[in-house]
This record gives sequence, C-alpha cells and structure tokens, in this order.
Amino acid sequence: MPKSKISRPQIIQASLKTLANCQSLDQFSMRKVATTLQIDASTIYWYFESKQAILQAMADEIAAQISFPDANLDWKTQLTQLFNNLFDVYTTHPHTAELMIETIPSSEVRLALMNHIIEILVDAGFSETQGSAAMSTIDFFLTGLVIDLSKERQFRTEINDKQAAYLHEQVTQIHQITHDEHLVHMQNSVKSRNSESAKQQFEAGLKLILKGLVADKEG
Repeated sequence: MPKSKISRPQIIQASLKTLANCQSLDQFSMRKVATTLQIDASTIYWYFESKQAILQAMADEIAAQISFPDANLDWKTQLTQLFNNLFDVYTTHPHTAELMIETIPSSEVRLALMNHIIEILVDAGFSETQGSAAMSTIDFFLTGLVIDLSKERQFRTEINDKQAAYLHEQVTQIHQITHDEHLVHMQNSVKSRNSESAKQQFEAGLKLILKGLVADKEG
C-alpha cells in the first residue's frame, strides 16, 4: 500500500488493535502492525522512526481518552472519578498499564493529565511535593493492580483449560496452607478477592488511599 493511502491515526489505531491481540507487550512488533494493516512494514517507518516512537503515540492516544471531572466537586470525589476513569480505560485496552510504564510521559496530553491531578491536590491544601507523591502513590497502585489482575486472569484461563497442572497445584496449596496453619486473615483475603470484581477491588483500595491522605502544612 503506498504511503499516500495510509495515515498516522490509522497506524495508531491498528497498533492498539494489534497490541490487544498480543499475549504481552513484549510480543508487540511493527511487523505485526503492518500485517494488521496489510502493508509493508517499511511503510510504517515513514511515520514512526522506531517501535518506541509508536509505543509513545499509542500511550498518548490512550491518555487522550481520560476525561477530567467537574472542578466544582470536592477533591476526593474528583480524584475518585478521575482514577476510576483511568482504571476503566486501562482495562478496556489490554496491556495499557505495561505500555504506560514502558513509555515516557513527554507529550502535552500526558503531562497535562499529571498536572491536573497534582493541581486538584494543591487546591485542596497539599504542597506541590505532597501532591506529586500522592499522585505517584495512587498511580503505582493502579498500574500494579491492573498488571496483577491481568496476570491472574491469564493464570485462571490456563488452569481452567487444564493447560498448567503445576499452576493448579499452587492454587490448591494456597488453600491447604491457609487452612492447615489457621491463617485466617489470608483465608478471608482470598475469599474477598475471589468474590469481588476487578473494579470493586480497585475502588476499595483507592478509597483507603484517599482516606489516608492528609495535607501536612509542614510537608
């Protein structure tokens, strides 16, 4: 396909589609994107100089989907809505959490998002340092949980398909040890995790973090 018949936005959308069909971010490649678009891989290099460049563009495209909450709401409600929005977007696009980790927030859309989060906290009485630290803390929780849940789903699929007997043994061992050693809190933790959706787990954790945030005037 000639260069004139393909566009940068088309490549980005095809890249997101390609990534969604990969088992991990490591499996993503320019050649796979070219296959999705039915073009020669060399055509993509007219628009993106490297794989990293296309990953950056994909991360920017995803970040652009994040909407900001009403500024008239109290700061906790604003952050709750904003990070719930982030969670929804991250879980809609497979491997987004890994994508964000593997790219640099060097674009206007990503920097503006980070700036807005800190601004909400500063307006609530937190110092710039506290606002930045709070943003990072919530982001670490969000990213880590999304990656963890994604891996857990992969394990569950393999176990249910009976592809991994060893994994099934490990899960059985969890229940056996917690029962035999009377690890009551771990038993409750496992039951809770199995009974709550990914979104419920995220909302519960976010609520705890926000509840613990207190502006320190000396910080």
